[in-house]
Amino acid sequence: MKLEGKIAIITGCSGEFGSAIVPGFAAAGCDVVCVDFKQADAEKAAEKVRQKGRRALAIAIDLRQRDDIEAMVGQAIGAFGRIDILVNTTMASHNQEFLDFKEEDFDDSLSRGVKSYFLTCQAVARQMVKQRYGKIINLSSIVGVLGPGQAASWAADRGAVNGLTRAAAHALGFYGINVNAVARGNTARKPYSAGVLERVRRLPLGRTETPEDMVEPCVFLASDGASYITGTILYVDGGYTVAGVTDDRYRPEWARAGADSNE
Repeated sequence: MKLEGKIAIITGCSGEFGSAIVPGFAAAGCDVVCVDFKQADAEKAAEKVRQKGRRALAIAIDLRQRDDIEAMVGQAIGAFGRIDILVNTTMASHNQEFLDFKEEDFDDSLSRGVKSYFLTCQAVARQMVKQRYGKIINLSSIVGVLGPGQAASWAADRGAVNGLTRAAAHALGFYGINVNAVARGNTARKPYSAGVLERVRRLPLGRTETPEDMVEPCVFLASDGASYITGTILYVDGGYTVAGVTDDRYRPEWARAGADSNE
């Protein structure tokens, strides 16, 4: 197993992506500290780890609070002795017209997203510096580069996550710590709107993604196989960010018609 015997902290463990990454890391050999806002949600994730035969610790904290995060790190070290991996998955998106976007919603996205990533990276990295080893993976999104106008706070937050990732990679690489991000793509669920159908039609891989699509890329970046990769934003988006150059003249007939390869 790629992560045999490693200790991982995964934040947002009950969220759409965290709930897939947690059992995926356990299957790869990790013991997991499952972190979420509610204890019941953290416990539910921890049970998935135990079902894979690995050890788990469930911790409920407010990831916007430095003291909570530092206490969580202390608990993790007390339970397992070290921290090898950190995976941040939290986010808060709001969709509104740009000119009427609410300030409190903008603040909410950044406090629950990039701010929590910063505080968690900083607290965990202090332990990793002592170890001279660590892998940090931040879940990001293609909105950080595409910038949809109706999602100003989300686009700003994920763009900031990308910048934080690169800054942390530069600062922490001297201590043997790798810091990377995985940028997810379109995760719309059926029934699709007309707009989503058009985007799917243009996608090179012809389908929206699932949370499970994020698992193996994160496992790889957390593994020793990625020991010379740092400061990278890995786009796991099915070709979404290149779909703007789609030309129907050079696509298969079924793709022009908008066939969905999931069916």
